[in-house]
Amino acid sequence: MTDVRREPVTTMAGGRRFMRYAAWWMRVFQGLAALALTGLYSPVALSAASGPQAGDVLRFGVFSYLGEEQTRRQYQPIADYLTRRLAPHHVVLEVLPQAEIDRRVADGSLDLVTTNPTHFLHARAQQPLSGVIATLVELDHGQPLYRLGGVMLTRAARTDIAGLDDVRGKIIGTPGLVNLGGYRAQAYELLRAGVTLPREARAIVQLGTHEAVVRAVVDGRVEVGFVRSGVLEKMRASGEVRADEVRVIRPLTHPGYPLIASTRLYPEWPVFALPHVDESVVRKVAAALFELEPDDPAARVAGIYGYTIPADYLAIEDLTRSLRLPPYERAPDFTVRDVFQRWSGEFLIALFGMLIIAALVALLLQVLRRETLLRTRHQRLLNSLGEGVYDVDTQGNCTFINRAALQMIGMEEGDVLGRDQHALFHHHRPGGESYPVQECPVDQTLRDGQERRLEEWFFRADGEGFPVDLTVSPIWDRERVTGAVVVFRDITEHKRLERELIEMATTDGLTGLPNRRHFMEMAGRQQAHMRRMGGRACLLMIDIDHFKEVNDRHGHAAGDEVLRIFADILRANLRQMDIAGRIGGEEFAALLPDTALDEGAEIAERLRVSLEGRCFEVSGVRLRITISVGCVALDGETLIDEVLASADRALYRAKEEGRNRVVTT
Repeated sequence: MTDVRREPVTTMAGGRRFMRYAAWWMRVFQGLAALALTGLYSPVALSAASGPQAGDVLRFGVFSYLGEEQTRRQYQPIADYLTRRLAPHHVVLEVLPQAEIDRRVADGSLDLVTTNPTHFLHARAQQPLSGVIATLVELDHGQPLYRLGGVMLTRAARTDIAGLDDVRGKIIGTPGLVNLGGYRAQAYELLRAGVTLPREARAIVQLGTHEAVVRAVVDGRVEVGFVRSGVLEKMRASGEVRADEVRVIRPLTHPGYPLIASTRLYPEWPVFALPHVDESVVRKVAAALFELEPDDPAARVAGIYGYTIPADYLAIEDLTRSLRLPPYERAPDFTVRDVFQRWSGEFLIALFGMLIIAALVALLLQVLRRETLLRTRHQRLLNSLGEGVYDVDTQGNCTFINRAALQMIGMEEGDVLGRDQHALFHHHRPGGESYPVQECPVDQTLRDGQERRLEEWFFRADGEGFPVDLTVSPIWDRERVTGAVVVFRDITEHKRLERELIEMATTDGLTGLPNRRHFMEMAGRQQAHMRRMGGRACLLMIDIDHFKEVNDRHGHAAGDEVLRIFADILRANLRQMDIAGRIGGEEFAALLPDTALDEGAEIAERLRVSLEGRCFEVSGVRLRITISVGCVALDGETLIDEVLASADRALYRAKEEGRNRVVTT
């Protein structure tokens, strides 16, 4: 009996073991298959395999300056926001170290990139990138920050570190040598003060993050810390660092900038596109970034104010050149001065004597030939430039002009040489008013010897004007200005693109009316005018009744057509000085300057009546449109947001009372 009972048990146990082994091998094969598929369908593999057909995916590379996790938390909301705005394109966030960004830019597996400005210069030198399409605007306690700076820290108890010269010979902590606010801005200030890094530091320790640098200063592991402006304030506010633990070395305050810095300020992070990205997509990305409002959930989660038009990164380029950092790390050609610095004593005297003897022997025979060859070479070089170049004597008369300049102004060399450049092609301002010669930057540089860079307006031979980016540099002979060199380029296309970007950022794309941000700015300017000059104004908040039913019954295309029709009617019923805007969805607003509340209500009533009695053909369906209007008075003292909220309450009263009516408050 015992054997009979044991046999089925053994058989069942063996079956269970077989099933466990089978399940284990099944999981192994599934894991191997998943691993193979992961390799086969990884983002890079997909990008490489799909090629042009993967155009709906935009890979957004971000420099991991805060570490991968914290940087991803900050930028994932921005990527999600762009995905919503750029449909059908899907934006995939790639948080990468600098070396990986450089590699991905080189192989074209990224489409959009944001990184610190010095890293952008390095990437631009390696690949033919687009220009900057937008610049980040950070946020500090509700205040937008368009610039960043660097901070130098030490322990508060140290008395041996007071100024920049005291940093020499110390152990320095930094997030990394590629950081603008965490290393390069400070290195530039120290270089200008006579302290060269890294040569004159005892050691430079790269700690990965700004917060790690501050903690290393507090712990005494480093003697001086380099961090970006704003980091110390945040750590103090969160209680990570006490106010009496660290001290800022040479604290500077900059007008309009709420944070402490030890350096001058530089533009914030740029966003740029790789050259393979379609121009229309680049424009949409720029418009989406410009329209990111500070109160948008993506901006709030990311902790930023938004994005603005591209900043001028010339200061970053100057800093990078001065520090000889990539892409300007190559040393200049070996010169005679370098020879003098390397050799001294008798060898230097002997070499100098030989050079003098050789120069004296050859001087009379070669001086004329060298001068001729040098002049010819310089003229060929200047003629090969794409920018216009000319120089003038102390009277402002042209003594040389290159081929590019002649092509831009449409003149021949004989028409220009020996003539006053200001009277020839610089004689009027863009508006047509006369341009006094004493206000001309070329004339000013000839008088005070100061270099100038600005935008100006030139005229071609046919009288057509065009904008130029102009640089005027003095020519010195000992201590006397003997002339000036002028370099210019035609920026007509740049100005056109700038105007288009501004229009895209301030206009509602569906109705052509000002968007919410632009409308609020114009309303704020009207209030400022009222505070200075007095007067009265009226604000209307307008909502299309039952608009959701139009979308639900007839589709969003019909809803969009209704919005466009109403925007046209709104424009037609307002005066030229009135301002209308689309606040969001089916809500519109109108600002009526020099209008009392009762007059504004009459205007709103006429608008309401004009719509009530009409029937519109929309997507093959005849519809009637009615509106509800809230009308309030605008003064010069009440905040515009409060006035808008008051008008909104009046609007909701109109809806609660049955819609298709005007309510004043």
